[in-house]
Amino acid sequence: MVRFFSLLIVVSLAACASGGSGESGLRPGPQRLPTLRTQGDLIIATLPGATVTVEPLTEKGLDAYYARRSTLLNPLKIFSRNTRGLLAFILRIQNVGQERISFDPGQAVLVDQQDHRTVALSYDELYALFSEQRESALALRTLEETILTKFLVVPPKLEREGLLLFPPADPKAKAVILEVGSFYVGSAEQLLLFEFEVRRAP
Repeated sequence: MVRFFSLLIVVSLAACASGGSGESGLRPGPQRLPTLRTQGDLIIATLPGATVTVEPLTEKGLDAYYARRSTLLNPLKIFSRNTRGLLAFILRIQNVGQERISFDPGQAVLVDQQDHRTVALSYDELYALFSEQRESALALRTLEETILTKFLVVPPKLEREGLLLFPPADPKAKAVILEVGSFYVGSAEQLLLFEFEVRRAP
């Protein structure tokens, strides 16, 4: 892929006065692709036959995500010493067409302005993080049910969501692109590049 960040205008990031938690994290930046738009913390891609939504999650956001799933736990909180600083995104795929959608989470990549490319954490990598004896069985069940690591197919008129997890961003990163590769509607591969600014606690 052509280095997409070579097209970016360098933006000076002002301190994010969010008057509350002061959490570091990501927020949607200007989107270059005409199929993408922002809505609050969401970036929404409208494609032929599909709607794809990406939302970055802070630690509080992850707690809220798992609080809605009372039979599961937040493994990033239970195993915090192993998972500190991981970046989490909710990816929602809605099939609104007549052809199946397919996606390989192993092809999702986070790219910063220095063109450093980081692949989403694999099942084996997450298994190693979550397989300590304490709470390990429930954590591994949570991994299976909520984190996208395996090839995914979404039939027509159905939807699917899950988490993509990445290693911590480079401390110098000011912006990142979530490149959702190997995403097909039928046989047509779609270009999905979700752009975020990095915000840091004051």
